[in-house]
Amino acid sequence: MKKKLLFITPLFPGNKDEDTIVPFIYQFCNYLDTNYNDLEIDVITLRYPIKKKEYNINSIKVYAIGGGFKTKLNSILVISKAFIKALKLFRRNDYDGILSFWYSDTAILGKLLRFIFRVKHFTWLQGQDVKANNKYFKLFRPSADQLIVVGKNHQKVLKKHWGITAKKIANVAVDTNTFPELNTGSRTIDIIGVGNLGALKNYSFFIEIIFELKKILNTINVVICGDGEEKEILTAKIDTLGLRENITLMGYVPNNEVRNLLNNSKLLLHTSQFEGNSMVVQEALYSGCKVISTFPLSENITNFFYEDNKVDLIKTSTGLLNKKQEIQRVRHFKIEETAAVIYSCFFDSK
Repeated sequence: MKKKLLFITPLFPGNKDEDTIVPFIYQFCNYLDTNYNDLEIDVITLRYPIKKKEYNINSIKVYAIGGGFKTKLNSILVISKAFIKALKLFRRNDYDGILSFWYSDTAILGKLLRFIFRVKHFTWLQGQDVKANNKYFKLFRPSADQLIVVGKNHQKVLKKHWGITAKKIANVAVDTNTFPELNTGSRTIDIIGVGNLGALKNYSFFIEIIFELKKILNTINVVICGDGEEKEILTAKIDTLGLRENITLMGYVPNNEVRNLLNNSKLLLHTSQFEGNSMVVQEALYSGCKVISTFPLSENITNFFYEDNKVDLIKTSTGLLNKKQEIQRVRHFKIEETAAVIYSCFFDSK
């Protein structure tokens, strides 16, 4: 008999082509589905897809509650509907455990099911949920041995804000089978940015860096992949600073195409104000890019540079772009190790 786990997430792709919806979570689930033949995964997704439906991606069974993104009262309704669906699933399946993604309503649902069915439950923190403003930590303080974080720095931030040291670290990592052949030749994109065009990703600051770099490298070629609420503001800033010939806003770009663009880029500039352990950083490193980030990793990683001020960002970027360096794949975190950590939470190691 196969082992069975129930995953609870706020978002999940509606089909295998929606590869920008929680790409790490999807790729992780797909890796388990492909490489752990003794394991079956069911997924309850609370808010996306917006329409309620049941469907399969490969052999992963997905149950979409269709909650959407509305009011606080909507959250109560969504949890209630998901709870009823989970009860039905537990009647049909002998689940060995529950994994919630993010410490949010997904974790509350997992806690309820754990209490009723007496199965193991872990919550895998994914990003901003470790910060001090997480109301769910205030209402339902978790045990450290039931939490998983996505990196050592993530663990430190959780400790700083909540005094909790998560016992498990399962790093964000990439499935190397989904990358194009490494481009070791000419790369036409000097700097690439990837991420939602919202305040958190701080693209206004990104554009200011490019403005300063253009004074040194007049023909600098930059692309930004992403869409979001600040697109018009950023477009206006690009025009005001005279960067239209240097920066291309690509809009929404599928993840597989992002990897092709990374494979043609020299440097990923990542100006996010907060990250757990960014997947695009891992994708860029494996694609042969140098990475400069305004958010640190508590690891010494080849070709990763942390800078926390504009002067150093400009200096490091200029140095990397002016210096011819060997293009190499960097794979610091391995998805097979990440999968092994999660698997070992519920079962004896493979």
